[in-house]
Amino acid sequence: MASIKHNLNFSENDSDIKGFQEIIFSVSNLARYIDFFTRVCGWSLVSQEKSSSALNNLWHLDSTVEIEEALVQNTGDHEGFVRLVSFKNVEQQQIRSAAHIWDTGGIIDINMRTPDMDSFYRELENEGWNGISEPKRYTFHIYDVSEVLMRGPDGVIIAFMQRFEPPLVDFDHMKKTSRAFNSSVVVQDMEATRAFFIDKLGFSLFFETPGLDRATGHNVIGIPPNVNHEITVPIDIVRPDINNFGSIEYMHTNELKGKDCASLAKPPNLGILMYRFPVRDADAYAATLVERGLKLNSEVQNLMVPPYGNLKVFSVRSPDGVWIEFIELID
Repeated sequence: MASIKHNLNFSENDSDIKGFQEIIFSVSNLARYIDFFTRVCGWSLVSQEKSSSALNNLWHLDSTVEIEEALVQNTGDHEGFVRLVSFKNVEQQQIRSAAHIWDTGGIIDINMRTPDMDSFYRELENEGWNGISEPKRYTFHIYDVSEVLMRGPDGVIIAFMQRFEPPLVDFDHMKKTSRAFNSSVVVQDMEATRAFFIDKLGFSLFFETPGLDRATGHNVIGIPPNVNHEITVPIDIVRPDINNFGSIEYMHTNELKGKDCASLAKPPNLGILMYRFPVRDADAYAATLVERGLKLNSEVQNLMVPPYGNLKVFSVRSPDGVWIEFIELID
């Protein structure tokens, strides 16, 4: 088994949960996505092999379903990986098929940084990825950024961002792109979602905005430019550890109502499938969540997960169907 730097070990001073170790994509063609991350994004392939049959139980799948997976990382980083999984012997559909950003349910995107938005955007277009809109430069709180959401195979969307100010810290390993550092979801009920992440999971609120005073014109999430100023989009950003990367950004489009994809946001369907957050003690944390009124989606169980080794894993789902796994390294 390959050796790899990761963020699964806990020191005495660490919080009991860390930002996501990895985000899992369910893809129809494993080789295509390995090529995209390694050749286009500049990442490295860490491991590729058939999954343990124990994963079928964790993901509520029949034993006849075969799963192959590959882990890719931005070389030198120890978190924000992407795990690619491919399913055989089972019917699939896209989680967010033909979805607009304002359609709720599941995971919209992951965020990665790039040092040169203009050239990388054209490269992505040449690779067959299409923008929700063209890159948009804007200010967000204290940040001056350019951002674009690009849609690729299987309905996967990756948001690429270039930061101009303030200077980036702790992104020393970025060449063509960075590790995944944030992910977005659109929700039906902001209060219910905040209660889930903060009151139940114990995450911290990193940033919030009521999403007022939007200007007319071009915008990142593809709202028609002539009505963008009429739409309010409140946004919260939460983190398990306020000082750690790996955040979830959830939002609600008050005046735009679409379909709901929550029921499809589960294995083996295609798209951005779930998050994996490191936790100090899986059994204790799972018990705490149950005490707080959450029903576990998957009970705590042992699972061999390359290249880390033996993990304790359990899962929950958000009010909008977002599948979240918590993982503890035990060997």
